[in-house]
Amino acid sequence: MTYASLPVYNTAEIVVCGGGTAGSFAAIAAAREGKRVLLLEQFGLLGGSATAGLVTPLMSVHIPGDPHCSYLAEEVEDRLRALHACNDTGRSFDPMMLKIVLEQMCVEAGVRLLYYTVIADAVVKNRKIDALVVANKKGLSLVRGNVFIDCTGDGDVAAFAGASYTCGNPDTGKNQPMSLRYLIERVDMQAFYEFVEARKKETGIQAGVEVSRDGTWAYLDCDNRGDSVLNGCFHAALEEGLLQEEDFLYWQGFSVPGRPGCIAFNCPEFFEHINGTEPDDLTRAQVEGKRRILRHLQFYRKYFGGFEHAVIGEIAQQVGIRETREIAADYVLASMELWGKKKFPDMICQSNYPIDVHGRVLSNQFLGDQADDGMPWYDIPYRALVVKELDNLLVAGRCIGADFYAQASIRIQKTCRSTGEAAGIAAAMALDEHKTPHEIEGAKVRKKMMEKGARYAAL
Repeated sequence: MTYASLPVYNTAEIVVCGGGTAGSFAAIAAAREGKRVLLLEQFGLLGGSATAGLVTPLMSVHIPGDPHCSYLAEEVEDRLRALHACNDTGRSFDPMMLKIVLEQMCVEAGVRLLYYTVIADAVVKNRKIDALVVANKKGLSLVRGNVFIDCTGDGDVAAFAGASYTCGNPDTGKNQPMSLRYLIERVDMQAFYEFVEARKKETGIQAGVEVSRDGTWAYLDCDNRGDSVLNGCFHAALEEGLLQEEDFLYWQGFSVPGRPGCIAFNCPEFFEHINGTEPDDLTRAQVEGKRRILRHLQFYRKYFGGFEHAVIGEIAQQVGIRETREIAADYVLASMELWGKKKFPDMICQSNYPIDVHGRVLSNQFLGDQADDGMPWYDIPYRALVVKELDNLLVAGRCIGADFYAQASIRIQKTCRSTGEAAGIAAAMALDEHKTPHEIEGAKVRKKMMEKGARYAAL
């Protein structure tokens, strides 16, 4: 069967590929500009890493005031807060409720959702995507559109369409480590608080774990490189054979608003077989990850006060991918530009998040506050969202135009929200003005975002 003989499943003015953080924001933003939007998603939910991947909490951009650079982000937080599903800052949230909020916002905006659909290929004619080949329960079919936005995280559509990209550390070729996150529930938080306080008094170590007196908030951090109040528990479990060294290389946990007795863990982490575009590596992470998570549970029940009756509440159905393809865009951000706090006239997002490269040796390089212009942040230009070799494709999220080290800073959810929103508005502008995305002025995109309520620093 040739692609030309495939049936057309659907058409839209704007086709958003992937319903993760960037994709949800892109679809809602474009639909609110009055466009017919189709959103393709491989799972039966929205939010991607934030929901299917259980990536919580939301990282700060490390700019005074922590600006969102997104008007939709403000609305998402307001809705979550009304459901008692995020804290006062909005940075800590319940991933289950976020699924619902994003879906409601898409439906209300008129986005056509198409779940359980995988993008298998792209048909390109004269530098434009003519159609996407999709696979679902109906078999193979085509989806046509005028403008496409690649929010797959891995740049799948851009790669299928023949766009250039880089992938992995330029020195080693390896991608950043993967994680498989999980929730532990039925924790007696008051008992855990008392356990932590007793260990601090016993060991004299205050670092690593903070639990509020009422047990409603907790942060846990421990690894074999640092000095945490829980290190002794891990070392004892290692000697006993209950844990292995890999369980102790990177371990974090966060309480979840609206879910008493629940802690979200940012682990286990994998350091080999970590190419998120390789199905075998993704499968291995799920299988091996569940084995490790079961070890963790047994460890918690034996060594941590308050965890005696703990259970696994959920295991992420989506492997946590930090980095794969970085797509060649009209502008590719370099890490030195982040250090230099470079500013751009077509800025659509600001950040000062560290260059956060995971590995057996964690490299978290804070960019510092100094800047010659007195503005301690770097800009992300609109041009980093425009795929260089195609005339109707934008990219948003963690695979925008950036080198490996710059991507290690821009990959956080706040940036994905902002770039998604900008891409959706730019796609609508391109249709309204009968232009390609290359010809759209980034300053006009930012102006539209600000008119709708997006907050930036010093603007």
